[in-house]
Amino acid sequence: MLLPYLAILFGTLVWTTMLSAYFISDDFGLLYMARKPMLSRIWPVFRYGDGAGVFYRPLTLMSFSWDHAIWGEWPVGYHVTNLLLHAASVAGLFVLLRQLGARRRVSAITAGLFAAMPIQVESVAWMSGRFDVLSTTIILWTTVCYLWARAKNSLAGYFAALALFVLSMCSKETGFVLPLLLIAIELAVFRARPPWKIAGFLAIGGVAFVYRMFALGGLGGYKSGGVSSALDLGPKTLEGLLIRAPAQMLFGLNWTEPVGILAITIASVMAAILMLLVFGARLGTEQHSIVQLGLIWTFITMIPAHFLLMIGPGLSNSRVLCLPTVGIAMMLGQLLGSLSGRRFQTAVFAVFAVVLNLGVLHNLAAWRSTAALAEDTLQHVMRLEPSPPSHSQLVFSNLPDTVRGVFFFRVGLSESLKMAYGRDDISAIHDSDPATEVPGSPQVQVRFLWKGEPEELLVKEK
Repeated sequence: MLLPYLAILFGTLVWTTMLSAYFISDDFGLLYMARKPMLSRIWPVFRYGDGAGVFYRPLTLMSFSWDHAIWGEWPVGYHVTNLLLHAASVAGLFVLLRQLGARRRVSAITAGLFAAMPIQVESVAWMSGRFDVLSTTIILWTTVCYLWARAKNSLAGYFAALALFVLSMCSKETGFVLPLLLIAIELAVFRARPPWKIAGFLAIGGVAFVYRMFALGGLGGYKSGGVSSALDLGPKTLEGLLIRAPAQMLFGLNWTEPVGILAITIASVMAAILMLLVFGARLGTEQHSIVQLGLIWTFITMIPAHFLLMIGPGLSNSRVLCLPTVGIAMMLGQLLGSLSGRRFQTAVFAVFAVVLNLGVLHNLAAWRSTAALAEDTLQHVMRLEPSPPSHSQLVFSNLPDTVRGVFFFRVGLSESLKMAYGRDDISAIHDSDPATEVPGSPQVQVRFLWKGEPEELLVKEK
């Protein structure tokens, strides 16, 4: 019984290797905004969202301001927050499964698997992935409160669940799927008609969605050709939902990180264990119900981000799979817990936990190296141009969007240099971006060529 908890502890130690990573891409924009006085940000983010009419995620946006008030611009502090949220989601999954009737041992096994699934590296190790890890944590604990209130017939527990539901929708729009998850629990696990109390979640969700549209001035979200990406449905949608995303959640290895015998061995052992679980499991009625719930949970929670599910070998955008991975973990935990023989279960779990954590280490290596490269790049710029002229625009050629599958100054370039120089009068763009005018005196462009070589990352062009 002790092994699953030791596995969770071991997994936590593995995740701590991410703490030293620097900021990356979107982090700089979020951090730049977080520098503003905290009290002055509360009303705008809750009234208007991100201010660009794209996302209404005020709770997560404010969490960066709270972090900045504590940590300043120290990257470790922001990663600690993400790691604590991940730990809270692991605990939430354990409690949730216990409330669903799963045995303590199987619940701990499931939580241990969820804690160490490699696909979660982008959401946990990336400061900007907090939107997903916070949303996942709140949704899990909202479900816990709902089930506790259901079992105890507690009005206080019910209102606590409603309050958490509001917070989940304020962390990320995936919170809107929660009523569907509660209905799925009633139908799949309890074999009961959804009670009237779920109507409260549907009503609050409807009001929140209307307010979200009011705050954003429309549907919001990513757009392609002026049309919401959420409405972009086609054959790729089914490929993402049914093939690409499930496969990445089960394996989730970053194949753009230099691949050696270790990565190939990890993938091979994971495949062997999955085959063993599929053909060796003997599910009882209760286990079958939770497996069914896990399947429904996975599918429902993938739908809001269906247009981002064509996840490639570098795992870019895999952060959107944080909540769906809960469903995958549910299924794996029940399959593993149904294997014949307690010692055999223990041995399989031990091997599985080890290879999953090795997969996390493999994926984290890409984040650490790319983050270090981002920090080195900023330092090189400052050495090449220690004091840019007033109102300069720094233009970069050949700067990649991703390195080893990790976003690399895809956005946030201008904000990163404003913070590095401690000056708001400068800006920075890729040479492929349209030039922007900086208010003030006539603009001066300073050009850099990205070479990417260890001994020469950048050169200053004349």
